[in-house]
Amino acid sequence: MSRITLLALIVGLLLALAGCGQESVQGPEQAGSSKPSSAEGSDDAGHGASGKEIAWFEGHVESAFAAAREQGKPIFLYWGAEWCPPCHQIKDEIFSKAEFVAKSRLFVPVYLDGDTDRAQKYGDQFGVMGYPTMIVFSPEGEELTRIPGGLDIGLYAEVLDLTLEGVRPVSEIVATLMEGSPASADDYQLLGFYSWPQDNERALEGYDEVEAFRRMSAGCPGDLAAASSRLYAEYLRAALAAESDDENPRPMSDEQKAEALERVHLILADASLSRASMPLLISYADDVVPGLTVAGSPEREALVAAWVRRLDAVAAAEDTSVADRLWTRYVRLYFAGLDREELPGDAVAEARADVAQADRDAVTLYQRQAFMNAAWYVLVSAGEREYVRELLLAELEKSKQPYYFMPNLAKLAEEDGDYVAAIDWLRKGYETSRGTATRVQWGYYYVSGMIRMTPEDADGIVSAATGVLSELDGQRDVIYNRIGRTLKRLGGKLSEWNADGEHDEQIMAIQIKVDALCANIPDTDESRDRCNTFMEEA
Repeated sequence: MSRITLLALIVGLLLALAGCGQESVQGPEQAGSSKPSSAEGSDDAGHGASGKEIAWFEGHVESAFAAAREQGKPIFLYWGAEWCPPCHQIKDEIFSKAEFVAKSRLFVPVYLDGDTDRAQKYGDQFGVMGYPTMIVFSPEGEELTRIPGGLDIGLYAEVLDLTLEGVRPVSEIVATLMEGSPASADDYQLLGFYSWPQDNERALEGYDEVEAFRRMSAGCPGDLAAASSRLYAEYLRAALAAESDDENPRPMSDEQKAEALERVHLILADASLSRASMPLLISYADDVVPGLTVAGSPEREALVAAWVRRLDAVAAAEDTSVADRLWTRYVRLYFAGLDREELPGDAVAEARADVAQADRDAVTLYQRQAFMNAAWYVLVSAGEREYVRELLLAELEKSKQPYYFMPNLAKLAEEDGDYVAAIDWLRKGYETSRGTATRVQWGYYYVSGMIRMTPEDADGIVSAATGVLSELDGQRDVIYNRIGRTLKRLGGKLSEWNADGEHDEQIMAIQIKVDALCANIPDTDESRDRCNTFMEEA
C-alpha cells in the first residue's frame, strides 16, 4: 500500500465494540476527554440537557443493547479517543450539527472512549481497527453498517435513515451479491457509503476483494451516482493493489485501464461526485495516477491537470474544513513532485501559505487538533521542517492533548541527530499522556526510541519497558485490540535489541514483570495467551 493511501486510511479514516461484564460507557468528562457532541467554544457547548447535544447513553454497554431492544431503536456506537485528530473533526463537523443531534434521538447513541476500562476488549469483539469507528447495530444487536468519516452531513443523514428502515446488514448484502442474487437500491446505497477501510474482514471475509467490489460497482443502479462512484473507487483501489502484489500479481487489462481512466475523469469533472468520492480524491491519488498512466504521457498530464483542478475547487469551497483544505494541499504537493527529482519552489511557497492561513482559521480546540495533524504532513512533505517545529512547539501551549505532538518533535530531533532531545520528547509524551491504552502506546514510542537511538542504555530500557507494563497492573481485560497490538510490537523491538543474546539478563528482568502481569489474568481469558507469548521471540 502506498504512503498517501496508508496515511489517509489512518488519518481520514491515519489506516483503527457487544461484550460482557460491567463495563460502563463513560461520558466524555468521566473518560477525561473532550465532549464528542459539539465544538469546544461554541454556543452549544455544555448544554446536553437542552437538546443541543447528543444524549450519549449513560450506563454499561450491555445496558445500552438492552435499552435498544426494549425501545426498538438501533444503536449508533462511536469509538474514539481524546487525542485522535479525525475524531476531533467528526465532533466539530458532524456531532455539533443540529441535524445530526436530532437524528441521534432515533437511536441509542453510545460513546466509548478507547481508554475506559475494558474498552479494548469491546474493540476486539466489535472488530474495531482504529479511531474513530462508527457502527450501527439493529435493535437486536446485529451489526448493520460502519459509517465512514468525511461525509457531508446530508449523507450521514441518508445512511442513518437507511438503518432506520430495516435494511439488511452489509455482510448479508455482500453474501447475496457474491451468490449471484440481486440486491435492492437501498442495499447498494448502504454498500456505497460503508466504511470499507474499517471492515476488518467483517463483510468481505472469505471473498476476493477485487471481484466483490467489481460486482458491487457493476450492479449499482445508475441513478445512485454517488454510491456507484464510491464503489468504483474501491474496485479500482483493490484492482491496482492486486496488480502490484509482489507474490501474486494480477494485471489489469488495457481495456480495463482505459475504462478506469474514463470513469475517473467523469468523477473529477463532477463536483458532487468528487465530494462524495473523497477517498478517491484524497487517498488513492498515488495509486491511481501511476497505475493508469505512463510518466510523460499526454494521458498522465491530462489526468493530473483534472485532479488538481478538482482539488483546487474543493479547497476553495466555503464548506471545506480547515484540515481538509490542507489535505488537498498534501495531494497537490504529491502531484507537484510527481516525475520530478525535487519540489518546485512555488509548490513549497503555496504549502507554507496554506498552512499559515489554516493556522489563523483553526479557532476551536477541535479544529486545531485536526489542523495541526494535517499541517505536519504538508510541511514535512514540503521539506519545511523548521516551520513545522515552530508550529508544534506553539501548539503545545494551546492543545488539551499536547502529548500527541511530542513524538513528532522527537522525530525531528532524531533526524537532526539530537538523540538526547528526541528521547526527552518521547519521555515527556509518555509521562504526560492520559488513559491506559494511550499511555501504553506512547510508552511504546518511548521504549522503541531508546532501543533505536541509545541501545547501549540497557538499564534505562529495562526501566522504561517495565514501567510501560506496570500501566496494566490490576486492570481487567486490557490486553486486547490496540493494547494487544502495541505489546506485540514492543516484544518485536525487544527481540531485535537482543538478537545476539547480549541483553539476555535485561530481557529476563522484563520477563519477570510480564510473568507477574500474566499471572493475574484468568486461565479462561484469551488475553492470557497474548500476555504469555508477546515476549517469546525476545
